[in-house]
This record gives sequence, structure tokens and C-alpha cells, in this order.
Amino acid sequence: MTIKLEHVLKRVQALPPLPTSALRVIALTKNPGTTVKELETVIGKDPSLTAGILRQANSAYYGYARRISSLQEAIVMLGFQVTQGLAMASAVAPLLKDNLVGYEIEQEGLWKHSMLTAMTAKRLCQYRKFPFGDVAFTAGLLHDIGKLVISIYVQEVGPFLVEKVKEAKLSYFELEEKVIGYNHATVGGFLARTWFLPEDLVSAISYHHTPENTPSYPELACVIHVANGLANLLGIGGGVDSLLNPIHQVALDKISLTESDLERLMADMGEFLVDPTLFS
Repeated sequence: MTIKLEHVLKRVQALPPLPTSALRVIALTKNPGTTVKELETVIGKDPSLTAGILRQANSAYYGYARRISSLQEAIVMLGFQVTQGLAMASAVAPLLKDNLVGYEIEQEGLWKHSMLTAMTAKRLCQYRKFPFGDVAFTAGLLHDIGKLVISIYVQEVGPFLVEKVKEAKLSYFELEEKVIGYNHATVGGFLARTWFLPEDLVSAISYHHTPENTPSYPELACVIHVANGLANLLGIGGGVDSLLNPIHQVALDKISLTESDLERLMADMGEFLVDPTLFS
């Protein structure tokens, strides 16, 4: 069962474009001349985006001592880049909350896994003092968007892939490529380009399972690779492939992570999972 590129691209193009409000927020946050008031005006016109940003600003993950009640205050406290990431989260949430039968992912499962990967990626950047933590959050949020496209193909060969993982000693991701012709990371890169996302996000999405092969932004790709693996180990929203795509040692070496670092990250993220608003 090898599918043609044209079929994949048709399914990519069939997905809805990002909402205008989210695209406007992304454009504004990239402009150093943008004011808080301009950003507040655009976000305030989208009630769901406003509510999502306020919810996240008040979640345990950000840990502010007092409740943030206004959009303006949330933007100031969170900063433009975090606001951009939350705008993207609001934009893709409806897509990521669908169940994906091919991957055996239940309703909202991919959303929860993606949010946990995003938060883990940002926290990892804080540990290693990488300057791209907010970009890593967005990349983590979007890393599995290719599953939205190829889940229908995986559905046809799912049991075969699981069986072959055991026999062939290949990861689930590698078998997607061999059996279907495309893997969800590559297809996610196609979708990211369709949405006109910047190259750092395209690269991290396309190579989140093979960060050692990325031609650009290797540290970011390694961060997303590790964060995805840790989110899978935490068992939130993962699909049939969640424990069949191991973390590569080369990625850990690239960003100088030890086993004790991973244990610390797992413990930190585990504490946040008790917050009922985390995946709202």
C-alpha cells in the first residue's frame, strides 16, 4: 500500500486554513513595533481566543501568584511570544480534538498530547537555557499535525504496522514510511508550509522523529523529539505508536541531556497534570 504524493497533498489542502485572527496575532507578534493595545484589539475580537489565553495565563503551568482577569494584563505578563503560541493553540485546538481511529487516539487525545509536548519542550529549554523556548512551545503543539492527514491510511494497515514493529526492529514512524510511503512528520511539514508557517517550525515538525537528519535548527528539532518522547512516557493522549518511537541517544547528546535531567523533567510535568484547566 504505497500512496501517491498527489493524494497526500489533496488531503493536506482539504484541511481548513488557520483562522484570520490567529494569523493576524502571529504577524503582529513578529513586528517589534506592535503595541500591547494593538494585540489586545485583535485578540479581543475573538472570544474563544481571549478565553483560551486567560485560561492558560491562570493555569498552574505559569504559576502566577494572583489571578489574571484582563486580556491586557495577560498579554503583558505572558509576553508576545507566549501569546503567539497560545493563539496558535486556540486556532488548532478544534482539529487536534478529533479522534483519530488509525492511531487509536480518542477524542481530545491528540490535543492533550500536543499541549503536554509543547509545555515539556518549553520547560526543557528553560533547563538548558535555550533562547527559543516560546518557539519550542509552538513547535511542540504542532509536531503531530501530520497525523490529521495520514490517519486514514494508517487505519488500513494499523495492525500490520504494530506486528512489524516487533519483527523488523524498526520504529512505528519508520514503518509508516516503508508501508504507506509517507510518515506523519513529513506530511506535517507539508501542512505547515500550506499554513505559511516559518521555517523553524516546518523543520521541527518535519524532523521531530529524526532530528539528526534536519538540515536546519537541529537543537530545536532535538528538543521537540525529546519532549514528544517524554509526553508519550507520561501516557497522556498518546496513540498506538506512543511507546513504539523511542528517544534517540544522539538527540540527548546533541542538547546535553542526562538521565537525571529526564527524570527531573518528568517529575515537573507530572506535577502539572493535576491542574484541571491544563488542557482546557
